[in-house]
Amino acid sequence: MTKTKQLSAFVLLLLIIYLLCSPMTTGAVPPANEGEQVRQFELVRASEPTRPHIIQNREHNSEQATDMLKVDGKASCEGQTTWCIVKPSTGDERLIANIQFCCDHVDCSIIQPGGACYEPNNNYSHASVVMHLFYRANNKLPHTCYFMQSGLIISQDPSVGKCIYAP
Repeated sequence: MTKTKQLSAFVLLLLIIYLLCSPMTTGAVPPANEGEQVRQFELVRASEPTRPHIIQNREHNSEQATDMLKVDGKASCEGQTTWCIVKPSTGDERLIANIQFCCDHVDCSIIQPGGACYEPNNNYSHASVVMHLFYRANNKLPHTCYFMQSGLIISQDPSVGKCIYAP
């Protein structure tokens, strides 16, 4: 390498080091403190449609927060009743696998034609119903709603029409 190229590379390296080490003075908005972040979240959340409150479980992901308490080994959210449903982002293959697994352990006649939870007739609804049945059959222990990270514990009744999710 010629001296000119070496000098150019050295100057470029120094410039990069300087930019990485110098404080940012771009006029960017400073990061919000924790209280402001919560307030910003609440403002966004207030404009969204009502959704079931999600209770995240620390047993399977140490980075998630938790609102869950255990009372006599059962999951509860400060005394609230809980239900287990499928995460909205769950793929069809996982939905079918969850239905098959649960139906090997609980009575799934409720999602068969003529059953109270046959309608709406889709894998998402059927998986949520049988996952909750499995969760209830296992004393609502948090890990019984794991389902390969596809289960959610919620505190708002997901019942729809004639399909009633027993608490």
